[in-house]
Amino acid sequence: MKALIVDDEKHVRDAIRLLGHWDELGIDTLLEAADGHEAATAISYHQPEIVLSDMRMPGQDGMALLEWISVHAPHSKVLVISGYDDFELVRHAIRYGGMDYLLKPVEADELNASLSKAVNAWQEEESVRLQATRQSIVVNRMRPHYHDRLLTELVVGRGNSHAQIQRLRDELNLPLKAGRCNIAVTSLSHLDADCLAKYRSHPDLLVFSVLNICAEMLSTPEEGVAFRHLDQTDEVVLLHWGNCSALQPLLEKVNDGLQQTIQRRLHFGISACETYPSGIAAAYQEASLRLWRRNVLQNAPRFHDSLETLSGNKGMRLTTFVEPMRLAAMSGRVSSVAAAVAEWIDPITQLQVVTAEQVHQWMEEMEWMLGRWLDDAADSPPANEEDVAEEHSFPFAELPFDSEGLLSLSLLRSLLEQRLLAAGKALTFTPHASPDPMTDIARYTDAHYQEDLSLQQIAARFYLSREYISRKFKQQFGLNWSEYLGKLRINNAKLLLQNPSLRIVKISEMVGYQDEKYFSKVFKKMEGITPGEYRKSLTEANS
Repeated sequence: MKALIVDDEKHVRDAIRLLGHWDELGIDTLLEAADGHEAATAISYHQPEIVLSDMRMPGQDGMALLEWISVHAPHSKVLVISGYDDFELVRHAIRYGGMDYLLKPVEADELNASLSKAVNAWQEEESVRLQATRQSIVVNRMRPHYHDRLLTELVVGRGNSHAQIQRLRDELNLPLKAGRCNIAVTSLSHLDADCLAKYRSHPDLLVFSVLNICAEMLSTPEEGVAFRHLDQTDEVVLLHWGNCSALQPLLEKVNDGLQQTIQRRLHFGISACETYPSGIAAAYQEASLRLWRRNVLQNAPRFHDSLETLSGNKGMRLTTFVEPMRLAAMSGRVSSVAAAVAEWIDPITQLQVVTAEQVHQWMEEMEWMLGRWLDDAADSPPANEEDVAEEHSFPFAELPFDSEGLLSLSLLRSLLEQRLLAAGKALTFTPHASPDPMTDIARYTDAHYQEDLSLQQIAARFYLSREYISRKFKQQFGLNWSEYLGKLRINNAKLLLQNPSLRIVKISEMVGYQDEKYFSKVFKKMEGITPGEYRKSLTEANS
């Protein structure tokens, strides 16, 4: 703590210095000023917690100083030490926040009792201020999530009571009633794998980028509001009040902004709510369905206000080809696998319409198919559900889309062929025929930990299901794969932190974290201290 002694007589300042039990009171810095002007300058620069001031001084006196402190440093505790037993001076001191009025020559016991009271009062008030600040920080952090929850409840039909609509009005200035509400829905799962890979370690940054661009284009809450759908965490929903003709130009501006920030444009499903708020849930479902039922074979406009007709391709389920693909996988022959995949995928090339919903279903069917084969072949119990959930924490589906959000048939073909070939190796594995795949995965992770790795990529590279890797890897190494990767990265980061010339942001990149804040968060979770604190501890240990 700091204390400032203000008196025009130096011998008085020296006496107060000698009388005070500063160390016992936790005051480690003593400052001095000869009048109110010097004191104001010192207070502005040093912000002392305690001020001890005379009342009669040349220039700006103590009365003027107390008035200045009450405005510019109201948290400081002021003790008046004066040679004048004047009622007006005492009253003035009390009026402007003085805690005590001591007469010269002041006694040591009297001075230290007043100082102790001032220090205790400041500490108690500071504790209250800190608690209020912490609460404010928590509220500010939670408020966006709270807003997203209110709006999510609205669009799913659970939050359209009068009380809930009034809460939205109070929190976000949304209208209680609106003649028309237009809804736009986009999904970040419709982005290509290269774009998603940039945000793998910090997916919320991608959501924030999209929401921030939407907020910039919506000038006021009266025009509209954008939020993350908390029940469908890959979706961003935009509610727009007024004429539908104004929505598409707005979305064009949003996509222009996204092109500059994430170098991609998004697809949007659009619908109108004729009766707000009662019709909002049905309109949201319609907009979401239009997004997922868009034709991913045609480079059409990115705003979808109708449903595609699926006639002729309803039988293109991957599960109808399970047995031919399993036999091809077990043959181990590239040509057999390619032929099995072609038997399923070639008819797709003749279709006029394939929807995003179908592509998502195919990816889920592929994971289900490979997982079932490996589970049937394995002699161990299923993976712990919590471990699998932790491994799959990336909130966006990774679909074989190109940078335009369209289906890449070549990528779909290649992905399926590679996964089948690897599954075949696992299905026909014998201890003497090939090395253990989990050891191969660990070795690959050791060699490539600096890269932006994911369990999905590992599964694709080694042609195994994510569930199978989650189970077998933990059985063999005692950690699931994501824990193994995190421990490997942090251990290598600890070695790099021993080099004081390397900046922490550079070390973060060197061990595979593109976001320094996320790296620090992971480091502290595993080590109990931040990277900066760890580096400081090394310096202190070597000094």
